[in-house]
Formats: sequence, C-alpha cells, structure tokens
Amino acid sequence: MKEAYKNILVAVDSSDQARRAFQEAIEVTRRNEAHLHILIVADTNRLGAEPYAVDHIMKSINEAANAVVKSLEESLPPDISHTSVIDEGNPKANIVAYAEQEKIDLIIMGATGTGTFSRLLLGSTTAYVVNNAPCNVMVVR
Repeated sequence: MKEAYKNILVAVDSSDQARRAFQEAIEVTRRNEAHLHILIVADTNRLGAEPYAVDHIMKSINEAANAVVKSLEESLPPDISHTSVIDEGNPKANIVAYAEQEKIDLIIMGATGTGTFSRLLLGSTTAYVVNNAPCNVMVVR
C-alpha cells in the first residue's frame, strides 16, 4: 500500500453510488492532502441515431454531465484542491486512460452506476477499471 495518495480520481455519473464515492473521495483527499480529479464520461459509445438526432442527443448528454459536475463542485469544501473533467466516449476506457495520463495514485468509484442494461451485456465499468487501472481502485457501495 502506498504511504500517501497525492492524485486521486473520482469517477462519477448521476447515480447514488457515485455520490457516495464522491463523499468518500473528499475524505480520502483531505486525509492525504491530495489533489482530487473529478471525471465524468458521457457514454457516446453506442449512439446509433440518425445524424440529425445525434447533435440533439449530444447536447442533452453534455447538459446532464455539466449538471452533475456543477452539483458536485458546489458541495466541495473550500480546502479541497480539484480539477473537473467532462469527457465523451467509452467510460471504461476513458477512466483508465485518464488515470494513466494524469498519473493517478487512487481511483474511487461506485460499485454500480447508471448503466444497468449495458452492464448486463458488457460487464460493469467498475469491474473493467479494477482489472485494468494502473493504480489502486477503491470501490464504494
């Protein structure tokens, strides 16, 4: 186990478990005097709509992601140093890639998120991150 975590990533969506993971991330960040990275990945992996509808869908997805991040940032204590990122694509791959790129020491995420149906088809995002992350992963229930 690392002596201290300095770059902590919390991967969020609009689920209750992501909120609990966010609260845990605040405490771990504070204990370690670390920097918190808040990442939400808008899942655009399976957009199969007609081209004229894609723009509307993307706008809705981005508005929802912005609302989640804004809500979380408003609840952050002022002593927590943070960076917020809204990304698009495959959440599984993007979380792992972000952790590699930013040299994250610890990823914190909920056990399940909002993608229940896709989890049945493809396996959970959490399981993928646990198995592929370049660092420790804390799963919050």
